[in-house]
Amino acid sequence: MYRLGLLPSSSGTGVGMPAMVARNLKVMLIISALSLCLASCGYHFSGEGPGPKPGLVNIAIPVFDNKTAEPDLGAIFAAALRQEFMQRGKMKVVPVEDAQAVFVGTVRTISAYAVARQAVNVVSERLAVENRMFVTLDIRCEEAKTHKILWRDPAFTYSKVYQVNNNPNQPNPIIGFENREAALHYMAREMSERIHDRFLSNF
Repeated sequence: MYRLGLLPSSSGTGVGMPAMVARNLKVMLIISALSLCLASCGYHFSGEGPGPKPGLVNIAIPVFDNKTAEPDLGAIFAAALRQEFMQRGKMKVVPVEDAQAVFVGTVRTISAYAVARQAVNVVSERLAVENRMFVTLDIRCEEAKTHKILWRDPAFTYSKVYQVNNNPNQPNPIIGFENREAALHYMAREMSERIHDRFLSNF
């Protein structure tokens, strides 16, 4: 006879199916809770480590290629990445001819979509008051001599919400333009920080 509350165990250990299911559920709940905690705390890589190839000292970050119609994006994002490595990294940013490795970047796409609108008249005309802008980069680091790819993210995408109009009844295009420029530079800094940290963590 079997003990009450347990099903026969095929392994002969005496552990019934309900107990096994309960144990598995408990493990899954713990893993889920840890994942949510890390996400809510804004966990990210610390940016410490030797990177994908230990021994790299001199790196180059030339102006990124720009596949969009937005002017100067290649220069903005490359400058932000240079600044990140110069301020936080142990590596030295040098000209391409003196580098052991080179970061090659391409700004692939930029787009913006309205995320908040406000009515401006009785005809239900609505103007965007906030947009969310998306930028996608193809970024890689390759050895200067062999062009071997050491690290790459071909579709690194980031987004930022910015204010288009502070008063839809009296739209001011200058405010929207200035806020958009500020959002672009903010995204360049944030994306550069993540590229730096992921590169040194080799992720």
